[in-house]
This record gives sequence, structure tokens and C-alpha cells, in this order.
Amino acid sequence: MEPRKYQFNNSILTIEFGDITKSKAEVIVSSDDTGISMGGGISGCILRAGGQEIRIDAQKKLPAQLGDVIVSTAGTLEHQKFIFHCLTIDHEHKREIYERRLANTEEINNYILQHSVDKCFRLLQALELKSIAFPCIGAGLAHIPLKKVAEIMANVISMNLCRTQKPYNIELYLYDRNQVMTEMDYIDMFENFAIQSALSKFQQMSDKHHSEETNSLILSDVHIPKREEMKHKVFISYSRKDEKFVGDIKTILEESKIPYWIDKEGIFSGENYKEVIVDAIDVAKVVIFMSSVNSNESINVIRELGYAVQQQKTIIPVLLDDAPYAKSIRLDIADIDHIEYKNTEQAKRKFVTSLAYSLGL
Repeated sequence: MEPRKYQFNNSILTIEFGDITKSKAEVIVSSDDTGISMGGGISGCILRAGGQEIRIDAQKKLPAQLGDVIVSTAGTLEHQKFIFHCLTIDHEHKREIYERRLANTEEINNYILQHSVDKCFRLLQALELKSIAFPCIGAGLAHIPLKKVAEIMANVISMNLCRTQKPYNIELYLYDRNQVMTEMDYIDMFENFAIQSALSKFQQMSDKHHSEETNSLILSDVHIPKREEMKHKVFISYSRKDEKFVGDIKTILEESKIPYWIDKEGIFSGENYKEVIVDAIDVAKVVIFMSSVNSNESINVIRELGYAVQQQKTIIPVLLDDAPYAKSIRLDIADIDHIEYKNTEQAKRKFVTSLAYSLGL
């Protein structure tokens, strides 16, 4: 079967058929249990190709939990610098811990896939690497359905590649040991990545159009703030369609004398000015997420929250309606106490109290 390629900003994702240990990527990802026994499946193949040094080094980093990623040496593998071990199988029968926190098996699988894939990208950035080869994480001995693996991996990989202009080379290996699968068996994988790639291109075109529309305004009338000028403590992430609700939050902040940042005109979410948003989130101690059906469908809001989570910012969700959180951020903020939007004194006091506590005031 022929490889398939998908573009996300300046990065390329290639779906390959074959043995992941033949990859030339700087990192190979393994799907392991929480004891990193590397006893079978993809992890077993990596162990046989790279030697016992991989397992010995990885086990030094234990204990770890489901959804974690352990970094180890690549042993004798020729091209790799590291192995990233995504922990997808419960080695010590502690799955009940997750069952108490999450409602069902599907949410546990979502948690494992979301966190492990996202952590791999954080590690790539931290280690200043540009290429990585993934297997279908959890689709083997962990028995996570391939359809679910395709959905989550496409969402998380796309989210990470769409928030950067750096060129990454991402490989996803499909390996059929028994040679009984056909291309149609992987149709969910192809469709999910094709959809995410198309959305990425559409967003790029939208950003470019928006940037062209606002460029004259930016150059003539709008001051582009530098990071050293930013003194705010709060970043407001919202959809411009909800601007009338945001006004109440701004009033509360102003009355409480808490400096905030808000991209009022939507100017700085344009492709050429995203570094301003990055700086604004970096400076802030707290990110207020104005959650609504509009904001949970906004690529820019999802990117802002994804970066805020990555930077370990305190997030305060303010619910404007009953819309569920977007899937790509749900697991990161599902257990965070939220505030329901109500223009009442009691709701305002709750908001101010929560914010003051988060800011250490």
C-alpha cells in the first residue's frame, strides 16, 4: 500500500505501511504498559530492534501512570535519538482509579490517547526535535478501537501542528503483522487526517484573508504591543460572536482593578501576529475561557487554550451556554470548576473570589 501525505501549515504527516523501526525519524513512539515490560506488539518490535538497553533505561523513570510518556534511549537503533513510551495498558491493575474519575471506558481511552499524543509534542518542542514516528497508539494490546485511535490522534496531531509554523516531519505507521488488513480497514484513519488537513488549509486561507483585511488598520491605527509592555494578569479567550457577554467580565475586572488582555478587534489572531497572542498568554497568570457554542467551534480559541494548558496556566471556564467543551480540550479542563454566566451579584462575587484566589490576591 502506498504512503499518504497530509499537510498542516509547514509540517507534513505521512501515513506509512510497514515496520516503524525502519523509520529515520529522530523519535520512535512505543505503546507500552505502565511497567514498560515491552513484551509484545509495537513495543516488542522496538525492543528486538534496539536492544534491552531501551527497557532498562525506561524502567528507571518509573513509576508512571496511564497517559504518561516516558523518554528513554533508543539503544542500538541507527537513526533515533530517543524512544517515547506512551503508557496505554494498566500493568498493576489500577484502572479503577481512572474509572472513578471518568464515566466510562470510552472516556478512559480518550484520556490516554489525548494526553499521551499531546505530551509527545511537548517533548518534541522541549528537546528541539523535528521528526517523530507514531504507531496507532493503543490499537494493539490495549484494545482501543482503531476508529477511536484515528479520531483522537488526528485531532491532537492536527491541533499541535496548526498552532506552529515550525516544519515538523510526522510519520504514522500502520503495521499488519498477519497481513490480513486492506486499505479499507484503515479508512477512518485516512478520512480523519484528510478532514483535519482540509480544515487546516481552510483556516490558513481565512487567517490570510483576515490579515489582509486588517493589515492597513494595524499599520496605521493599532499599536502592536511588545512583550515587555504587557502588564496584565488575566487573558480572556473568547469568540467575537459573544462580545456582548464579555463586556460584563471586563467591567468586573476593571472594578476589581485587575489588568487584563483581550484581542478586542480580533487583529492579533491573524497569521502574521500570533506571536502577540503567545506573549499575552505567557505574561498572564490566569486565562478566562468564555465557553459557548461559538468559542468551542473557534480554531483560534482552541489554539489559545491548548497553549495555555501547555504553559500550565490556571484556566477559569465561564459557561455562557450549555455547549460541551470542544473534544480537543475537554480532557484538559473537564475537572476544572466552572462558573455559570449570570449577570447577578452572587455570580459576580463567585467569579471575583475564584479569580482572586487564582491570582493569589
